Amino acid sequence: MEHHNEQNFKKLLQSSGTEQPEKQFTEIVMQKLNIELQRAASEEAALRMLLTGAIVERPSAAFTNNVLSALRPVPAIVYKPIISKTAWLWIAASVILVVVLSFLIPADSAQQTSGLLLSVNKAAGSTYIISDKLSSLPELYALAIIGLSSLMLFDYFIRAQAKKLSRS
Repeated sequence: MEHHNEQNFKKLLQSSGTEQPEKQFTEIVMQKLNIELQRAASEEAALRMLLTGAIVERPSAAFTNNVLSALRPVPAIVYKPIISKTAWLWIAASVILVVVLSFLIPADSAQQTSGLLLSVNKAAGSTYIISDKLSSLPELYALAIIGLSSLMLFDYFIRAQAKKLSRS
């Protein structure tokens, strides 16, 4: 089948013969090429004339200063702390009070109460609200409160020092 198709194709090519171009084919192609070359040359000449005639503009000496003066300075962002200084002082005072009271209040009710604790209890009245609650706290809680309060104070002083450095 393939062989038969190939033979038919060969016969078709032989019967059609070779194609003959027009007599003036070469002349027409050469004329079109000459027209293209002339147009490209005229465009190049016009481009050269434009480039040589154009004056390169240079900015004035004060251009940079004028641009910078026209720009408006961005206002500085003022950050406000979430917790104010007075709130931190109250927090530190309450933590220190709890720490001092945890040292002054005995862990067992069997231990003898100190004189300072007795005076605090007298000042507080007969309710013993603070002493009853604090005496039931384990020592680990007292140590945790001391550690956290010292870390908070350390953080406060570090931030105050960093603020002083950023101002100068």
